[in-house]
Amino acid sequence: MRWIESPDGSCRFCFLAKKRNGNAVYRNKCRRVLRPLFFGMVPAIEKPVWAMVIVNDPSTVMTPERLRESALKIFRKMEWKVPEGGLENAREG
Repeated sequence: MRWIESPDGSCRFCFLAKKRNGNAVYRNKCRRVLRPLFFGMVPAIEKPVWAMVIVNDPSTVMTPERLRESALKIFRKMEWKVPEGGLENAREG
């Protein structure tokens, strides 16, 4: 993930899954899994950021659960506290 502090005070995320890692269905699925996880974290983020989340794993090894685990690692690294039930609600999507 690459990020900068938000110049306008709002969080913005873009999700990049490269074409070489899988077909359009795979890339869209990555975005569908990650989008609610990251936007669900916005209330818990003290310093808003603009971030580009990059999926590097190929479709042969990536699962939705693995994407969620990777997102949790990013949240810990950025020191964002996961709100209670935050990821549980996002898993339904």
